[in-house]
Amino acid sequence: AMTWFKRQPRNRRLGRQYVLDVKLRSSQVRAARARLAAVALAVVFGSVLGISLLWRGGQWALDRLVYENKAFAIEQLDIQTDGVISPDQLRRWAGVRLGENLLALDLARVRRDLKMVSLIQSVSVERIPPHRLCVRVVEREPVAQVGVLRPGAHGGVERIPFQLDAEGCVIVPLQPSEWAAPASAAAQQLPLITGVNPNEVQAGRKIEQPQV
Repeated sequence: AMTWFKRQPRNRRLGRQYVLDVKLRSSQVRAARARLAAVALAVVFGSVLGISLLWRGGQWALDRLVYENKAFAIEQLDIQTDGVISPDQLRRWAGVRLGENLLALDLARVRRDLKMVSLIQSVSVERIPPHRLCVRVVEREPVAQVGVLRPGAHGGVERIPFQLDAEGCVIVPLQPSEWAAPASAAAQQLPLITGVNPNEVQAGRKIEQPQV
């Protein structure tokens, strides 16, 4: 019994030493993990920063060398149509100006703006570097007209004229200033269709009434 009591303090010291050793190893593991996490964060941050700088540098070079380069300024607007619309009017609808950068021009926007005109059936737009833009327009051909009664701007009712092509697509007639040449009498005396549902008469839309 006396021997057991004498050995007990030494076992406690060994136990405390083991606990201290375990705590020391745990703190070393935590420190190593913290260093690894710091290195990983630094690598990720550096990679993101490097990619961002490369992207910004590439964008700056693209803008300066291409999209803002006067060597690609539009000097020729080649606009042609198979119909009666004035080329100057087509240019205004296209929203293209001489001196704009040819490569920076949004061709989809030009096509979309022109296709919003009900008389225009199809559009092609082509860049020909370094200075030329080609626009080709195919127009709808009016073959008849309809009159729709709608409330007037100053009260009362007024008759609004529309035209139709052979497929029944509704066309807003051109103003005199939008014609390439003065309209002929035949072009202004199209057959008149009556009894059309006014709710179906919308510019650029096809009328589905079988009678039409």
